[in-house]
Amino acid sequence: MSGEAQDSAARAVGDAATTGVGERGAAARGVGERGAAARAINPAHDALHAPDAARERWRESYYFKFWDFNVGIGGDSTIGHRPSNGHSGSLNMIWGLELPTLVASEYDHAPAHDVPRPVAGLAYEQQAPFGAWRVRFEGRLNDGGSAPACGSAAVAAAGSDRAVEAVPVSYDLLFEPDQPAYMYAERPEWDGLFDGHVDEVGRVTGVLTVGERTWQIDARGCKDHSWGVRDWARPRGWRWADMLFADGGPELSLWRATFDGEQWLQDGAVYANGEARPLRAFTEHVTWAPRDRAPRPATWAFDLAAGGDVQAGE
Repeated sequence: MSGEAQDSAARAVGDAATTGVGERGAAARGVGERGAAARAINPAHDALHAPDAARERWRESYYFKFWDFNVGIGGDSTIGHRPSNGHSGSLNMIWGLELPTLVASEYDHAPAHDVPRPVAGLAYEQQAPFGAWRVRFEGRLNDGGSAPACGSAAVAAAGSDRAVEAVPVSYDLLFEPDQPAYMYAERPEWDGLFDGHVDEVGRVTGVLTVGERTWQIDARGCKDHSWGVRDWARPRGWRWADMLFADGGPELSLWRATFDGEQWLQDGAVYANGEARPLRAFTEHVTWAPRDRAPRPATWAFDLAAGGDVQAGE
């Protein structure tokens, strides 16, 4: 899978989480912005940024995710653009308790870095800065099966492998944030993963059709907007997690990475009661299960501190 089309690699869905994990250690500890407070964000940061022409791998991406606790269906999509070569790419996934993982990774060419351009039927449209975004798709997605990880033939352009069935899928969704946006602190240590990163959580509503079946979606969801050099070979391990709950909170967004296998860099926020409280500390323990190419996460237990609260989860 290419970084042009996809900036995330693994996912797991539990009772209340959409999670990406990419590391093979057992336990890790890290400290984010101690005592930091969420700060006001310039609305211009919700739009595309001026690219850095001196860095060929500079790329800007949006991500939208949701999980509907009523119908047991989730989705995860991203569109990204690399201005240095004009390449754009998307990853689009739908899965559910009674659905296989439906997925496709697509390429396109964007003539300018001005607005998020559609890729293979997937389109994002901003309604207002740090307000509602419309997320639409009409096309086909590959049937990746129901195993925890999809084969590489499925994570490709829809219908590109005759051995994998491509299923007609469409959706028209509206993401509406209901907590303040959280922008990560500017730190040079993040170079190679991003220069800027903004997370939001909120409600996702709309309609989803897979084949002949249609669902009305009323879900919890999240949005990620990142820009800068995206070099996934640089970190030795990383976590990218959004934890969403049926009652709307407290909810969590988290990014953490290690470049030497020992020290972890992290940032993120807990959202509750109209506040985005920056993480102060995070401790975790991960166990792993066998898999052909590499072990996959089996369990994940953690303790975190945000604001004056300390919470645990697994």
